[in-house]
Amino acid sequence: MVEAKLLEGKVLAAKIQEAIKSDAERFLKQTGEKPCLRAIQVGEDASATWYLNQQEKLAGKLGIAFEKISSAKTADQKSLLGEVDKANRGKCHGVFITMPLPAGYNADEVLLKLDPKKDVEGIHPANLGLIVLRKEKIIPPTAYAAFKLIEAAGVTLRGKKAVIVGQSAIVGRPVQMLLGEQRVTTIVCNTGTPEAEIKKAVSESQILVACAGTPQMIKGEWIPEGQIVIDVGTSEVNGKITGDVEFEEAKKRASYITPVPGGVGPLTVTMLMQNLMHACNWQNEK
Repeated sequence: MVEAKLLEGKVLAAKIQEAIKSDAERFLKQTGEKPCLRAIQVGEDASATWYLNQQEKLAGKLGIAFEKISSAKTADQKSLLGEVDKANRGKCHGVFITMPLPAGYNADEVLLKLDPKKDVEGIHPANLGLIVLRKEKIIPPTAYAAFKLIEAAGVTLRGKKAVIVGQSAIVGRPVQMLLGEQRVTTIVCNTGTPEAEIKKAVSESQILVACAGTPQMIKGEWIPEGQIVIDVGTSEVNGKITGDVEFEEAKKRASYITPVPGGVGPLTVTMLMQNLMHACNWQNEK
């Protein structure tokens, strides 16, 4: 029995980062401006702080300016909206807002306030709508990372069948659209799908994208021989980060599989920076 090859995000990220760095240098030469990301922190969530630190570290590596607005300046809805407005009118090219927002904030109002051309997370309704219309400019980074890892398997996608377990607006639905563009037939399962139907869909597909956020809900024995398994899930179980798929059993059957951690996660911040460069180019279109 041959075990699955690992699709590790850091390997693909390194290649993409080289291209981003070149794009950033080219943009600086053409415009006289460094690509600039402004990160707005709301609250003191530890995981959000970690993610901001990763952004700052990678930005420095790629020649991208990084500005951080502390949570002290976003203590309530009004002040947060004020910072978003400043970012919209300022010289930064991309805006990142830590999500989910704490209790008492209206996320819809904040997102609608954000300039879609600076929305590096791709979560403004206008950007999600452009994906549906096949005119996407900015794609949610986690969905983007999952799709890039599927491509990294190097197989012909046209005519394949995929199952997506989870239908969030920032992962499941965008991945469905991206796969559809490659003429992949997709089935989407959600919290209303009976387990027996999920098992059947998984066992009959060549590609699995697990993004439900429920640890080990996809049993290893469901995985058919040769399947490409992309596990987006990250849940903490007994102090360990665990995916949505039973990894040890699944890797005995799959042809390619993402580890958790180490798969989709390390690539996500890179795709955020890729989105920043898309935003720079979008804002400079004539």
